[in-house]
Order: sequence, then C-alpha cells, then structure tokens
Amino acid sequence: MLPLKLLFRDWRGGELALIASALVLAVACVTAISHVTDRLARAMQQQSLTFLAAERVLRSSQPVDPAWLQEARERGLQTAQVVQFASMVAAGDQFQFASVKAAGEGYPLLGELEVRDRENGPTHQVQRGPAPGEAWVEPRLLPLLQLHLGESLQLGDTSLKITGLLEREPDRGTSLFDMGARVLVHLQDLPAAGVIQPGSRVRYRYLFAGDDKVLQSYFTWLKPQLTEHQRVIDLRDGQPRVATALERAERFLFLAGSLAVLLAGIAVGLAARRYGLRHTAYVAVMKSLGASRGKVLTIYLGQLTALTLLATAVGLLAGSLIQSQAVALMADVFPVEPPPSRWNPLLVGLATGFACALGFAVAPLVRLARTDPMQTLRRDWSNPDRREWLGLVLGPTSMLILIWWLSGSLAITAALFSGLALLVGGAALVNRLLVRGHLASFGGAWRIALGSLQRRAAFNTLLIAAFGTGLLAMLALVFARTALIDEWRMQLPEKAPNHFLLNIAPHEVEDLRKMLADNRIVSTEIYPMVRGRLVAINGVPVKEIKEKDNALRRELNLSWTETLAPDNRILEGEWWDKVNEGVSVEVELAARLNLSLGDQLRFSVGGLTIEAPVASFRSLNWNSMRPNFYMLFAPGTLEDFPATYITSFYLPPEQKLLINDLVREFPSVSVIELDKIIQSIRDTIGQVSLAIESVLVLMLVAGVLVLLAGVRASISERLQEAAIIRTLGGLRRLLLQSLILEFGLLGAAAGMLAAIGAEATLAVLAQRVFELPLTFHPQLWLLGPLAGALLVGTAGTLACRRSVSQPPLRVLRELA
Repeated sequence: MLPLKLLFRDWRGGELALIASALVLAVACVTAISHVTDRLARAMQQQSLTFLAAERVLRSSQPVDPAWLQEARERGLQTAQVVQFASMVAAGDQFQFASVKAAGEGYPLLGELEVRDRENGPTHQVQRGPAPGEAWVEPRLLPLLQLHLGESLQLGDTSLKITGLLEREPDRGTSLFDMGARVLVHLQDLPAAGVIQPGSRVRYRYLFAGDDKVLQSYFTWLKPQLTEHQRVIDLRDGQPRVATALERAERFLFLAGSLAVLLAGIAVGLAARRYGLRHTAYVAVMKSLGASRGKVLTIYLGQLTALTLLATAVGLLAGSLIQSQAVALMADVFPVEPPPSRWNPLLVGLATGFACALGFAVAPLVRLARTDPMQTLRRDWSNPDRREWLGLVLGPTSMLILIWWLSGSLAITAALFSGLALLVGGAALVNRLLVRGHLASFGGAWRIALGSLQRRAAFNTLLIAAFGTGLLAMLALVFARTALIDEWRMQLPEKAPNHFLLNIAPHEVEDLRKMLADNRIVSTEIYPMVRGRLVAINGVPVKEIKEKDNALRRELNLSWTETLAPDNRILEGEWWDKVNEGVSVEVELAARLNLSLGDQLRFSVGGLTIEAPVASFRSLNWNSMRPNFYMLFAPGTLEDFPATYITSFYLPPEQKLLINDLVREFPSVSVIELDKIIQSIRDTIGQVSLAIESVLVLMLVAGVLVLLAGVRASISERLQEAAIIRTLGGLRRLLLQSLILEFGLLGAAAGMLAAIGAEATLAVLAQRVFELPLTFHPQLWLLGPLAGALLVGTAGTLACRRSVSQPPLRVLRELA
C-alpha cells in the first residue's frame, strides 16, 4: 500500500496531476479517433453492400454468356440480373421518358426496397421486385401521366399494372445520365415489350452474393474472360467518393491525434523529470535508512502504474463521450447510421496510456532510484548521471512504435517524424532570431523577458514547435474551409454558367433552345454526347497501358462540334475548318498517354468500334463552367450513334423559378444547380470540420500541458530570480509585465511559424485540389501571431503568477 499512500501524498505537489492530465488527454484523443474511424468504416462497409444490392456486381453493356451465371450457381453463389435503360412510357395520350429497370428473380440480393401500396399510405420494406405484369413507379410519374395506383401504363408493346409507388432502391445510383423517373418491372416482361433493339443504350448488371472465398475464386476464374465493356464492382466501388473522403479524414485524424499524443508524452516527460528532481532528497533519506535500489524503484513504479491505470480509465471514458458527439455532428454526411462501438478502440486507448507512461515517465524514475545518498545530501552535483540518454531514446522510440501501429504505415510515420524535425528546426531558427534581437535595448521588463528567453532556449524551442503545430493545423483547416472555396468562386468569369442541363433527348433540343431564348437566357452550345471507351492506341490494346491514366479504365463522354469553344485553344494540329476527319484531344491527357499528331485511336461505342487519327491538341479551362470534353470528333464521325445532349447557362437569382417551369416542360432532363452544390459542399465541409477541430483543440490543450510542465520544471529558478529582483527594488508589476512579454513573444513566434506553414499548406491545396493561382493571405500573418501571443501569453502568465506573488524573504529562506 506504500505506493498508493505516497501517490495521495504527492498529488498536492502538482507534477502527478500534470502527468495524469497528459495521460488522460492522450488516451481520450486516440480512443475518440479509433471509435470514430472504426464506426464509420463499418458503416461504409454495410452501406456499400446494400448500395450494390449484392457483394459483387458484373456490369456490362451487352448480355453476358449464360454459362458464366451457371458456373456461379454451381459454385453455390446467389445470382440475380438487372437490365437498365431509358425508354418512353405512355398512358393514353400522355408520354414521358423514364429510367426503366427490369429486375429478375432474387433481386435484391442484399438490402431492401421501400414501397407504398397506397398513394398517401406508409412505406414498407420488401426484398423482392414486382411480379410479372406489374410495375412499380416513382410517385412523380403518376401526375405526369395522369394516372393512379391500380391503372396501367404502356411500355413498348406491353401493358403493365401499377401496383406500387417506389420510394427507395438499395442500388439506385447517382448517375447524371439516368433519364426521368424510375419504372421498376420484372425481367420476364422485357421480351414482350420489344423496347430493346440493336444499338439501344442498355446497362446489364449481374449481382452475386455468397462466401467471400468462393466469390474471390469465381471472379479469379472469370476475370480473363471479361472484355473492355465489362467491369466487376466490389464493396469499395459502391460509394468511392465517400470512401475516399473517409480514408483521407481517417488519416488526417490519426496524424493529428498522433501529434497530440506526442505532445502529451513530452508533457509527461517534463513533469516526471521535475517529479524525480523533487524526490531525490526523499530517496536519499530512504536509502540512508536501508532501502535498496530495487525497493525504491518498486515503490515509484507502483505509484506510476496506479496513476496510469486511473488516468487511462478517465481517458477511455472521455474519449467515448467525445466520439459519440463527433459521430452525431457528421450524421448528415453519411448515408447510414454508424453501428455501435466495439472494444477494439478501448484496447488502443489502453495501449496509448501505457506507451506514454513507459516511454516518458519510466526513465526519470529509473534515474531517481539510482540516486546517490551522500552526493544528494551534500548537494554535490559535480558527477551527473551519465544515463541521461535513456530518456532521450525511450520516449521517441515508444512514440515511433505507437504511431506506426496507429497509422499502419511506416511511410506515414516517417513522413510525420520528418515533418516534426523540420518544424523543430524552424522553431529553433525562430527562437534564435528572437533571443538575438535588440529587444533588450528597451530596458526594464523587456530586458528581464529577453534574459529569461536566453536562459531557457531549449525549452522555448520545444514550446514554439508544440504550439506552432496546433496553430498551423487550426489555421489551415479554417482557411481551407472558407477562403479557398470563396477564392474558387471569385475565379469564375462574370455571369459564368451556374446551371447544367443533361440527358437532353434529340427531339427536345429545339424546344429547349426556344424556351431559353424566350426567357432571354443565353446558354452555351448544346453539345451531343456519346459514351465510348478508348480501347487501343496505334493498334496496342489499352489493357497493356491501362495503369497510365484513369481515362483508360472507364467510358468517356465523346462529342463533336464545328465551332471551337471560346475557352478552347488549338496548340498543335488543325481544326475542322482545315481538316475534315480525326479527333481533337485535350493536351494534358495527350501528354499522359504520350500521344502524337497522327496517332490512330480506336474507340468502342455500344459494342461497335471506330478509329480516328489525332488531328489536334487543345487546351481548355475546366473552371469555365462550360461543357468540356477530352475528345472532340470531326462532325459526321459519331452522328450515327444514339446520343443525348448537354448544355449550361447562367440564371440570375431573380429568375430562379424558371427551373420549375423547365423541369415541368422537360421532365426527363437532369438539372444540376451549381449554386446549391457549392453550398452543399460548404455545409458538408463545415460538419466534418467540426469533428476534426475537436481533435485539433486537443492538440492545443496538449501544447498547454507542455507549457505547464515546462513552467513547473523551472519554477524554482523563477522564484529565485523574482526574489532577487524584488530584493533589489524591482516591483511586482515589473515582473508581471516581463512574464507577459516573455510568453507573448513565444506565442507570437509560434503563430508566425504556424502562419508560414499554413500559407504553404493552402498553396498546395490551391494548386493540387482547387487548381487556383497562388494567392497571398494577409489575414493569416495577422491572425497567427495574434492568436499565438494571446493563447501562450495568457497560459504562461497564469502558470507563473506564483513566482511573482511569493514574498522574497520566504523564497530566500527556503532556498537557504
């Protein structure tokens, strides 16, 4: 029980409370991040399964060999077939374009459909599609066709009875090329309808579910037989954008959490070192009374173990509470509610607590147990402990192993430590410039503050790096969330198009152009679009060079035009006024594919192939908000293929209601409102940023703990300095002013370092993500030093107030 008794007795000294606070912070931070990432990753996995309505999907533009499906069934896999296409549906004299999905038996393999049996009734979930001879439709289709439930609609040559209103499908994609409202029918009704003809634009999807090993074995067998028009979609492809965003957020959170743990560990080390120095006299007395080195070490290690267990338990509870709030803040971003927490994050938090204690607190206690009683009682420090290196090696090594384990990547760990080394180097340079300045020429409080900075240069470098890291992350996040989006919008031309129209049917082009002209809306050119895949370059199949560019792994939007768009410019070759065949290629794609003028490109369009030579290379402006294409063909090349049309236009806010008229007049046309998309992006970034900022706040709290630990380590020196100055006639106000100046200068230096780093981070984001020209942010250079000076100045002054409030006589007597 002796370690526990000493623990309660020594708590009043302050160092143990500081160690416990740092451990609680580290454990809470890692536990919260582990909980959040684990819950969201499992939520995305569940959503991906239902988003596909299967575990694997084979997507094709043509029917596949029936033997493939028979092979899957013989292996014990579940299968189902879905055929999707755009078609006209009718009811009497009313006609509407619709997105038709024909589903076979077994659909959906995973997930459920939500259907209403009455027009104003509740929805219910089912795991099957409509029966043969029936159709389920989206509610908005009924008024367009002037129909009610129980009546029939005409699909091609067959009549189908509407028996349900379709509210949700598990595998309803977000493709911008779905035309009109959904009509779900049974696969057996397609032959009688006769709507699929040679050249029809149809997507065939084959669903598979079963044991993971059997699925892997089956698709290993199937892969060599697939053509360029067929693609296997797995879980990650279910929601690739959200999955990628989640992966990046997870990496960022773990990096920020790792920095917070590292700073908390430094605070533990500083506090443990101060604790060891304060207890050298106690250990000397214990050894003089017969206590062995092992006995002393057992007492203090037991004390540390009890403290670590207590702090880790509090940290686990705090981390669990933080993660529940973070998930609630991000609830609107994710399509499903994350599942409950598991025990794994608690084990990660427990390991973090003991890693910090082992790495940063054990070494000072080992040195404490080696205390020489005679040397300590005589106050003879001429022979220092040569094992000081143990703490310098053990702490960073434990953090290296911990961060490697958390991130799962040695490259990320190495990059993090390299970045920290650069940051510490920058902090050392800023600190050197600070103490070598001419501030002492001001005299008085400035001279005292500068002297204190010079005497504690090593700690000041650590403090600048710690607070600079937290402020850098905070400033970069805040400015990326607001400033970069605003700058991107400012880069757009005046009255740049803010609405896109897609899926325009050929027979609707003239009517749409007339409607826009009647309302004095100027649109860009209305471009035709054909979906095609680049399959060969100079006779070499792209399968052999597919890794060069994503454009080779997907279908492209192909178009043709006689007039070169104003934001396009011919860099090499000739336009169609001088040549009448070929394809014009966007210059950056051409460079990635190593194309030259005259190269023969082969495309597959709807199962048919077409070849064209490279006639020119174009530069274009993707930020012009106009339709742009990687490939533009000479007029007449693609006109025999079925096409839809696309255009964009600027709509003033006062004419916003025109969108309602347009949707009513052209129900099959998809309208993309860019102003709403930008606001949605801003809202989503804001929600996710709130969760990320909670981790960054923990980083700043860790920096404050480093500050408190450093101040406590130097409190004896500060008490002595203050007592001498006040004995020589210095006023308490003078000392208080010197503290404000000392820590204010340190905070300003940390803020300046953060501003430099944030400006560099924003420059990378602007160039790589937003594709904007470099922009200087003067607010950063004002806000960074000001926030740093205010934060560090306030925390440091409050932590050191005891050194200027103690009576000089009491201090000198204690020192004597």
